[in-house]
Amino acid sequence: MMLTDRDRRWPSGILARSRWFVKSLFLAGMTLVELLVVLAIIVAVAGAITFAVANVLKKEQAKACLTNMLMIEAAKDEYARDHPGATQVGEDAEFRKYFRFGVPRCPVDPNEDYQNWNALGARVSCKVHGTIETLQSIP
Repeated sequence: MMLTDRDRRWPSGILARSRWFVKSLFLAGMTLVELLVVLAIIVAVAGAITFAVANVLKKEQAKACLTNMLMIEAAKDEYARDHPGATQVGEDAEFRKYFRFGVPRCPVDPNEDYQNWNALGARVSCKVHGTIETLQSIP
């Protein structure tokens, strides 16, 4: 009796070859060198992603700091319009009313106030990021 393609255990064609290939890979396993190469690739990709995320986080913190300093400068301008001829903030409590959610602070160092935040004649600056001009020059 002669066996035809229908009598075989696996169907013929592409499906049969792909099942044979998967079965042979499963039985063969991976060598140690192949496993180490795969791990090295994964580590390299993870390192690149971590570096990129860290750079994005630094830029976002710098942008938040710039926004905070610009809000302080706007509040100082409003205070100067409301108190003509003033060169210094009279009372901190009165000046703090110009901020809806309190005086902003740098996201990197939230326990420290900005420098010159209450001096009307001086520009506000951050100990970590510098002045408004330096932050605006960063792309």
